[in-house]
Amino acid sequence: MDINIFAIIKSLWQAFIASSFFVFLKSFGAFAFAVLLVANILLLSKRLRSDWRVAFRGTNVPPLKKSKYMELWEHIKNDAASGDSAKAKIAVIEADRMFSETLGKIGYKGKDAGEQIAAVRPGQLVGLDGAKLAHETFKKIVRNGKHKIDVSEIEAALAGYEKVFKGLELLD
Repeated sequence: MDINIFAIIKSLWQAFIASSFFVFLKSFGAFAFAVLLVANILLLSKRLRSDWRVAFRGTNVPPLKKSKYMELWEHIKNDAASGDSAKAKIAVIEADRMFSETLGKIGYKGKDAGEQIAAVRPGQLVGLDGAKLAHETFKKIVRNGKHKIDVSEIEAALAGYEKVFKGLELLD
């Protein structure tokens, strides 16, 4: 009696491949592979979005509502252009508050814009020097309410903030 073990194994294998259990295993494997592939793609795309923000802006800038900033900035510019000294001072104060809020949302810690500006490393924000000068104008207004401020000083301060906002793509 000659037993061919290889023939037996081959016939068992062919029977297993033809069974409905093997079809179920193949289907389950294909489904699991597809789910893992989609999850992997989603995780990579999330990482790439973050890396692009860091590469182009120097920091991970969260998506901010541009329309909100555009509307608020138009209000600030209208107050500054009104010709009223008090409204112009308030416009600089509002611009500094908006700047501080933006820095906070980006991730710079500090109780006010001055501390947040100090936390920014050179090259991380476009127009940082102009924003520093604008913040100095803000401090003059806040420390001395009767401080006489001319139109050119207000325009320079707002231009400093505007350059940073444009660099963050919050304004057009």
